[in-house]
Amino acid sequence: MILTTLTAEIGASKHGSSVGVLRLKEKLLEKHPEISEHMVLIRQKQCFLKDFFRFAKNFEDYYFFCKDSLIPSMRAVFKKGSFPIILSAEHSGAFGIVQALRSVHPNKTVGILYIDAHADIHTAYDSSSGNLHGMPLGMILNKTHSGQNALNAQEIEYWERLCTLDLPKGALEFNPKHLVYFGVRSTETSERKIIKDRSIPLFSVAEIRQNTPSVVAQSLKCLEGVDLVYLSLDIDVLDGKIFSSTGVRENNGLTPEELKELLNGLLRAFKARLVGVELTEYNPELWDGKNPDEEVIWGLLEDVVLEMRDQC
Repeated sequence: MILTTLTAEIGASKHGSSVGVLRLKEKLLEKHPEISEHMVLIRQKQCFLKDFFRFAKNFEDYYFFCKDSLIPSMRAVFKKGSFPIILSAEHSGAFGIVQALRSVHPNKTVGILYIDAHADIHTAYDSSSGNLHGMPLGMILNKTHSGQNALNAQEIEYWERLCTLDLPKGALEFNPKHLVYFGVRSTETSERKIIKDRSIPLFSVAEIRQNTPSVVAQSLKCLEGVDLVYLSLDIDVLDGKIFSSTGVRENNGLTPEELKELLNGLLRAFKARLVGVELTEYNPELWDGKNPDEEVIWGLLEDVVLEMRDQC
């Protein structure tokens, strides 16, 4: 097990989540110092393309960050066979992490367990905000090539370069049916369309609340035969009325107890195939002072460590 921290906030709509990464890292190292060995720290680098990309904010920084820092660092982690617990500031990093995994294992099928209030499957073609943390899965799938944003030839070239970063020729294409959503409840028209058209499994808050063991069992069927599984948890899956320390709060989400049950169920069910767990979008700078947000986050993180500590 190896601790990996990703403090870049390139794709965020609100800043401060890097503080959450550092606070959780300090607490984790204090209680579980053994995971500090070979710890990986991934930081943002400032680089710029010559031309401005209109429909994805900070695209220039993000492209070179993925190319020169994030993907090479995560590729090294996956090559070692180490099991990473990843604390990331915001969710755009999920693209580079999965891309590195696919690069190391080009002939293996990859599944993604995505616990989030949002689908994050926009692309530069259909994003209304231009925020990159709403696009990581859109980059991985790279299926949406039309929308309200008319990319010029150079932007199309840059976008394709990003979506294919580090993938060797002949690498398996990611199967949209191997993406499994949990708790997604805030989507836009183009996202709902691709979820429907590509038959992407989605378990609602109501389904999770009604029968979490059944949801876990169904997700196992969805990823039956998949070689490697990555789990990414965006803390905004929690009900925004209960949990305030995140950048894009959404109401009518899971309670901490419901999320804990879901997370532990997935960890146990997929343990043999899990290759990494990410916890993201915790921003203590946005805490409203009402609920014990950090205790909730720490409880989830502790569950991951205790459940996966015997992984290589």
